[in-house]
Amino acid sequence: MKKYGLVLIVCFLSLQLNAQKLSISGQITDTDGNSVIQADVILKTLNGEIETYTSTDTLGNFRLKMLAGKYRLEVHHLAYLSYVDTIQILNTSSELKIKLKPKQENLSEVIIKTKKPLLEKKLDRLVINVENHPVFFGSSGFEMLSRAPGIYRTGNEDLQMLGKSGLRILVNGRLQHLSGDELTLFLKNMSAEDIVKIELLTTPPSNYEAEGNAGYINIITKKLKEESWKVRSGFHYGQGKYARAKGNIGFQYQHNRMNADLTYHAGKINSFENIEQYNEFGESQAKQYYRSYNHEMRYTVYHSIRSQLDWELNKKSLLSFVSSAMLQKSNRPSRNHTFQFQENSEILQEINTSSLANLNYLNYSNDLYYEYKLDTLGKKVSFTTSLAGFGLQDHQMFRNRFQSASQLPFTENLQSNFNNQSTIKAAKLDLKLPYENSTWETGIKYASMKAINNFIFENFNEDKWELDPNLSNDFIYREQNTAAYISFQTKLSKKWQGKAGLRAEYTDTRGKSPTLNQVTTYNYLKLFPTLYLQYEINEDYQMDIAFARRINRPNYGSLNPFITYQSPLFSNQGNPLLRPEFTYSLEWNHILSDKYIITPFYNYTEAYYTEFPLRIENSNETRYTFGNLGTYQSTGIQVILPFNLTKKIAWQHSLIGLYQNYRLSYNDIRQEPKDFFWRYQASISINFSEAFKTEISGYYESSSSQAFYRSANNSDVSLGVTYTFLEQKARLTVNVTDLFYSNRAKANIEYPQQSLGFYRLNDTRRVQIGFTYEFGQQLKNRKTVISASEEEQSRG
Repeated sequence: MKKYGLVLIVCFLSLQLNAQKLSISGQITDTDGNSVIQADVILKTLNGEIETYTSTDTLGNFRLKMLAGKYRLEVHHLAYLSYVDTIQILNTSSELKIKLKPKQENLSEVIIKTKKPLLEKKLDRLVINVENHPVFFGSSGFEMLSRAPGIYRTGNEDLQMLGKSGLRILVNGRLQHLSGDELTLFLKNMSAEDIVKIELLTTPPSNYEAEGNAGYINIITKKLKEESWKVRSGFHYGQGKYARAKGNIGFQYQHNRMNADLTYHAGKINSFENIEQYNEFGESQAKQYYRSYNHEMRYTVYHSIRSQLDWELNKKSLLSFVSSAMLQKSNRPSRNHTFQFQENSEILQEINTSSLANLNYLNYSNDLYYEYKLDTLGKKVSFTTSLAGFGLQDHQMFRNRFQSASQLPFTENLQSNFNNQSTIKAAKLDLKLPYENSTWETGIKYASMKAINNFIFENFNEDKWELDPNLSNDFIYREQNTAAYISFQTKLSKKWQGKAGLRAEYTDTRGKSPTLNQVTTYNYLKLFPTLYLQYEINEDYQMDIAFARRINRPNYGSLNPFITYQSPLFSNQGNPLLRPEFTYSLEWNHILSDKYIITPFYNYTEAYYTEFPLRIENSNETRYTFGNLGTYQSTGIQVILPFNLTKKIAWQHSLIGLYQNYRLSYNDIRQEPKDFFWRYQASISINFSEAFKTEISGYYESSSSQAFYRSANNSDVSLGVTYTFLEQKARLTVNVTDLFYSNRAKANIEYPQQSLGFYRLNDTRRVQIGFTYEFGQQLKNRKTVISASEEEQSRG
């Protein structure tokens, strides 16, 4: 309460100080009376120090606030001669009319090429500029993110930041209503070449949803800036043990007040997965040993389409519609060999399983966005409504053949059908009020979700399929969330900035299983504060502190009480009593020379939930389920160090190290795993010329603990080369992923009277060749100007 009281006092004093200042406004035009947009208007003291500055809006208007006195006013624009004058600010507001003279050069078009740094640190986020990095060409969005500084993936392909899982993905600021496997699939079907930059928000401000312990990744895609049209196309072929091919075509159109973008992707991916598992349990006198070897082929075909239409209704209103859909079909035949043997390696039983899984996946989303500008200074109100859904049909067939010395061989045939249909509806209203030295933001949101799941399991008996009532089930899940937030950002002085926010969320859930005659309800109101404080010590060193409380809600699959069959020895089951976990995060960022970043951090998670294996009594079956098992703490540091060895060679380093501390318990098992985990990632890029570039990147991560799991170390090295030609319209890329074939997952679990683990190998080493071509036409020649203060404006 003291912290929020201090923020309110600062807000009051800031408003009082602003009330004592005077203002000047004006309009800047050229000699023909046309408005000059994005001209830099700078007010300096007579000794040359900058007092304040701004840029003109789309009407050429500007406004500045200052104390009474004598100043030097400067106006700069790339297409016009600079304007300099000395003005006297009296005790009344002033309005100026300024005309700029055009430069003598005939500028039909102004093109400014700047090479953005790979990393940019802002008050509440880290920006990674990934455009034109050849190691990413031909890769998917998932592969690009997993190799980006500050991000790493676990053995089960979960993306993490600063030692936290539960990431949420935005595309151009729009939330993708996906989680778990659906999110991974979405990113794998996104082309890295369509991405300009990604923003990492490890402690998101209060205008973002509190969901997701690890925060948000905002993916910014390419868009046109001129009045023109453009067609971009590409084709990529990859060869590992098996082949894969994917292609894309996109169309962009920008004219007057309309911007349209349509993109289509399609691909066929052939791959495999080998898993070796072991399971040992029982008393030493009667201990049972199992080994399982599984080989699964994966034949996948996907299609995805995304469209966006932005329409500027007038100078104050913007209407935007975004729609996307993704369809995937996958066939997964597999063979599994399981052996039961004694301590002396004598085989007691052999189980040979052949299975076939046919999966059909559909995801769609529609977003309507309306924005109204209240004035030319950036005050605006926006309204967004969303309708999203996803569905999965999974049909599996199993054939198990049992052989042992004690009985005759026999065979069983099984099949299952799983159908999921989920719908998400959401609407939110946001208000943003920027002032000269402060910005207020507030808003409300309502979202509802409904998931209908149906699972049928059948046994083949006496020449017909018979329903198994113990494994078949229906499950209907509903969730409603109502939220409100307020956020305040202010410049406390020339060196200090602060931002604070508070978000309240009320959640009401209801899970119903008609088959089990079981209803589970849960509702709660929680508060989520955020706080940022930044201090710029000098031009080469600034630091900031960020604090946030976050929530990580279970995905719908982990709440589903179905028992899903894997094999005679393994199954999966959700837990409808699973509760959300809450994480408190504290980060202390140090930024040196605008490129070196050092971040000590601390995370504490209560009601920590995870998947864990559970031995089924009086059977040989192990069932994977979910539970709130205790608490989790991590204390660590992340270091990002980019170096320019020469003008053409850049060397990027990132290192994360953290100490993990769990306190877990279920049934009679209590464990406190403690471990130290570190991960080093580096990349070297060489620009031989403007057209020819190469980059090599790789990482090594140590063994680590994830609740009861102990994961082995892992590494990956990838190499990429790109050549641009035909006036930079065409690009040829060649890259090799997992060059040394070292990217694999290995984990084990130790319980009292039981130990189990797995070793997984995928088709990760691949050679990929890609070709992209862009062509288009500018609709008319006009002056294209980039403001010198564009970067500063984007920090607001």
